Amino acid sequence: MNTSTTYNWVLAALMAVITLIASYIVVPFGAIPFTLQTMVVVLTGLLLPRKYAVVAMFINAILLFVFKGAFIYSPSYGFIIGFIVAMVFARSAGSLKNEAWQQFTLRALGMNAIIYIFGLGYMYLALNFLLNTPITWAQTFMSGMIIFIPTDIIKNVAAIALAVALNKRIAK
Repeated sequence: MNTSTTYNWVLAALMAVITLIASYIVVPFGAIPFTLQTMVVVLTGLLLPRKYAVVAMFINAILLFVFKGAFIYSPSYGFIIGFIVAMVFARSAGSLKNEAWQQFTLRALGMNAIIYIFGLGYMYLALNFLLNTPITWAQTFMSGMIIFIPTDIIKNVAAIALAVALNKRIAK
């Protein structure tokens, strides 16, 4: 993978903007809407070195606040926090040109787990304590994760396929 600093900064900014655009593709589905955002977040974690991936998600959080009014009281705000934290654990800053899809799959699963831990925890707290809308942990898991598992599988497969293809092209 091309590791020039300029290249990585440009790719980080590009991934932040693509993540913002993906957040506009919305299918309302309970407290947490279905978007392509997590697919792009996973792709960012698979493509960029850790430092640049974290920066991309910080930029995305700022863009979401500016353009969509992402608000701390929103039940889905924890997922945005999860995006940033997931990038910290996404990968080390080494070369990916020889990585197999199995390694990408493990990283994608890890990123999704982190996103859900922060997203569901915040959703539970926001609904119960900030928005005064009582919800149980079972309801939180059902409305914030379980119903999204089939689409998350599809989005992760797409992100992994894109990462493998892009890494082959970039490595040339």
